[in-house]
Amino acid sequence: MAAHATGHRQTDHINIMALAEAGYDFARTILKPGGTYLAKVLRGGTEGDLLKLMKLDFATVRHVKPMASRDESAELFVLATGFRGGQR
Repeated sequence: MAAHATGHRQTDHINIMALAEAGYDFARTILKPGGTYLAKVLRGGTEGDLLKLMKLDFATVRHVKPMASRDESAELFVLATGFRGGQR
């Protein structure tokens, strides 16, 4: 899935974060214990909130930036591994 880019940095951040959060909610319902979730996000201020939530459900949560991504790009990927089963 990908959010439509508008070129307006704040709008794009909000749209992609909403999509990542929806994907995370869906993943919590279908992942088996030990599962993995990966989502593309844009730096913009609210990505930390999603990471805090994910740390409750996953053993490891971290940002990764592919080598193919330009250094000045706001894109990051959040990688969560070791799903605990959604039991908070």
